[in-house]
Amino acid sequence: MRVKVADFGTSFLETKCRETKGNMGTYRWMAPEMIKEKPYTRKVDVYSFGIALWERTTALLPFQGKTPVPAAFAVAEKNERPPLPESCQPILAHLIKRSWAANPAMRPDFSDIVSTLEKYDECIREGLPLTSHSGLVNRNAIIERMKGCVSMGSFIPVHA
Repeated sequence: MRVKVADFGTSFLETKCRETKGNMGTYRWMAPEMIKEKPYTRKVDVYSFGIALWERTTALLPFQGKTPVPAAFAVAEKNERPPLPESCQPILAHLIKRSWAANPAMRPDFSDIVSTLEKYDECIREGLPLTSHSGLVNRNAIIERMKGCVSMGSFIPVHA
């Protein structure tokens, strides 16, 4: 039950990210801009993190029932993402949705992700209530549920 991250020798300096194109990765976790072979930045890793967090939260394979190529087509051409279960904690659902945003500029930085997860962990350790939420998650609903635990600065609204 531990997450391990590996790049299998495909990493490179960020200064070359903007020039890089190509499908280096695993389709189920690959960002739309990589699938489309467009120039990309470090935000492709944020997208992959969002998929991995979804996987960790649901204990399911992303795009189960699809082979990798149709899964990639669904992400890149139809803007599909794996379904979030109603039982997913609102703070995690919000973080996952932000991380896999179609527009890379809307994805959070890893410093924001770490801050959010640290606050989530703090809530868990302090026994503060984390209620399930069905339907759309909005900034105010999350903040109300996490009052005293999550600061306003940690959340950026999801743009669907």
